[in-house]
This record gives sequence, structure tokens and C-alpha cells, in this order.
Amino acid sequence: MRAIALAAVCAAAPALACDAPGAGYARLESERYVVWLRTDPASIPLGAEFALDAVVCAKRGAKIGAIRLDAWMPTHRHGMNTRPSLKPTGEGRWRAEGFLFHMPGRWQFTVDIDTPRGRERLTRELDLD
Repeated sequence: MRAIALAAVCAAAPALACDAPGAGYARLESERYVVWLRTDPASIPLGAEFALDAVVCAKRGAKIGAIRLDAWMPTHRHGMNTRPSLKPTGEGRWRAEGFLFHMPGRWQFTVDIDTPRGRERLTRELDLD
């Protein structure tokens, strides 16, 4: 599985409010993190590139070392044929461009967060017909 990564110097950054950052975001949550994801366009096109906006919030003093955004098809055990680029857009916010779902079926977005305790993964599944 290919992933995109960006070192996040968030340990010293002020804590973000973990409220919805705007319309169209889906919430993923673990004990230590809240992640908001939104695709652009909102309706994922089959066979065409789209972008993914992410907002990562640490809870209760958790630290974020780096994040990785990716997508794959768990049933087929393969990822995308593209390698998106990831860039920061503000405090705790990133935009990944170049996602492409080349076939219909069940896809899973993965958000990997590197922490001092190891890597934590949050996922969101969707069906693309």
C-alpha cells in the first residue's frame, strides 16, 4: 500500500477545537484523536482525480508526529494506481490532491497518525458504485 506522508510539527501547536470544520466533513474518532475528512468534489468521481481535505485534532494532550492519508480496497487487497500529494493548509489542516478510485466497490480511507507511542490508524469505508 502506497501512502503519502507529511511531518506535522503539531506538538507545539495550540490545540484545535474538534468541532466540525464546515459542511460536508465526516468525523472519525479514536480515544486520542478526532479527524475530519471531506472529498472535493463531494461526490467521488469514478476514474477521475479528486482531493481530500483533512483536519486532525489531538485530544487530552496527545501528540501528532506525522500523518499519512491513503485509500485502498480491503476486499481486493490493493490500493490506488496514483500517489496523491499532501500539503498543509493551516493549523492541523491538510489537503491531499491526486486521489483516484479506478474501479467501483468498497473503498477505505486510512489516516495514520504517528505518535510517541506508535502509529494510530483511523478508517472510513464507503461504497463507490
